[in-house]
Amino acid sequence: MYVFYGEKEVIDKTKEAVEKRAVDEIRCFTYQKGKEKNLLDFVKKNEHKIEIIAYLTLNEKELIYLSEEVNNISSDIYQIALVNDTKDMEKDHALKGVVKKDQEILNTLFKKIDTHILKNKSEKLKKAVCSTQGNIAIFIHDNPDPDAIASAVAFEEICDAEKIESTIFFGGSIGHPANEIFLENTGFDVKNIDEDSVSKIVDEYQKIVFIDFAQPGSNNILPKNMEPDIVIDHHYTNKECGAKEFQEIRNDVGATSTLMTKHLQNLEISISPLLASALLVGIKTDTHDYTKNISTADYKAISYLSSLADKDILDILKEPSLYPETMKSMGIAINNRKIEDTVLTAFSGELDHRDDLPQIADFLLRERDILTVLVYGIIDDKIHMSARSKDLLTHVGKVMKNAYSDIGEGGGHTHAAGGRVPLDEFKDKKDAIEKIEKRFKDEVFKK
Repeated sequence: MYVFYGEKEVIDKTKEAVEKRAVDEIRCFTYQKGKEKNLLDFVKKNEHKIEIIAYLTLNEKELIYLSEEVNNISSDIYQIALVNDTKDMEKDHALKGVVKKDQEILNTLFKKIDTHILKNKSEKLKKAVCSTQGNIAIFIHDNPDPDAIASAVAFEEICDAEKIESTIFFGGSIGHPANEIFLENTGFDVKNIDEDSVSKIVDEYQKIVFIDFAQPGSNNILPKNMEPDIVIDHHYTNKECGAKEFQEIRNDVGATSTLMTKHLQNLEISISPLLASALLVGIKTDTHDYTKNISTADYKAISYLSSLADKDILDILKEPSLYPETMKSMGIAINNRKIEDTVLTAFSGELDHRDDLPQIADFLLRERDILTVLVYGIIDDKIHMSARSKDLLTHVGKVMKNAYSDIGEGGGHTHAAGGRVPLDEFKDKKDAIEKIEKRFKDEVFKK
């Protein structure tokens, strides 16, 4: 919870700024002389919820009095002040930060708050890792991409720094050629397991970590009732997720690699040229060559990692080759494509590699006058789907969720999403092809 206390004019501006930010809960108190007790009573009742108290343009005497009173209630609350003059204001009181009023007020204020919050998160993550008495199992989603792999290796670096043993696990396969090349050239140790191995791993390892996913049983090998100790992810989810010790699910960044880069920086853990290259590729992959769902935090991570990365490895990873089977599936999709208005749907037949679908969808989105694409194909007993959109009015993550969550799984980002549905939800393959297409178009054209 963020608490803001100060003069009405600044409080009103602050409310506008906070409403645009991803803050779970805020409270704003307008300064009234002699009414300080209202704020202090609120702090006493909510001390365990409050992360930040910001004092906005109070006089020095009032400011020092309140900061000391709050510090007596809880020294864990981060206190920051916006003042008219910083002279002599950074000593002899409980304030952790001071911002001069004639600076760009809200930007500077929130920059200090964000810096504190992020460092605090990293310290909490370190604490969760350090409290481990045994070893840690790090799980990434099935058929992992560079973002998941690099982020898991970054988490492994935190464990190594604290002398905690850890192992990275995943289900499915490394089917995408780019992902195979990524692993071949990095040599990262990630262990492929089947469902029969999961319960044994859960029993043997003291803590379970989810990296680049938050929901057990959804595109990962874990049982749906699994409760992790730590979760770090950047994907949107409408489902409740929980972690016993530490949870960071932020959909305001383009990649989990960005989150892990910041944690390594905050914890002052050196990043090797190899890992820096991997994290860069992770961000590149999940932001579609730095063009979609990318944020200021991603750009900052890119700038930092670029100075550390191994340029030879980056060159190797730029142009991954395609499987012959991928070319075949792409040909089938091109021949089967159906177009209505600016929406293209295409059935790509029986697939050898699940990760063919995003590549085909990205390619088909390049067709002139096409704004939204759905490509789908069959693997074993399921129809797998990949959706892409450059239509500003279409959020394909929500489209996929609304279209398929009642019969399978669907979701993702604004411009890129996926899903899968069991074939036994339909009468036969022909019925499945028709209904998958119809559900998608019905949901897109609802807008």
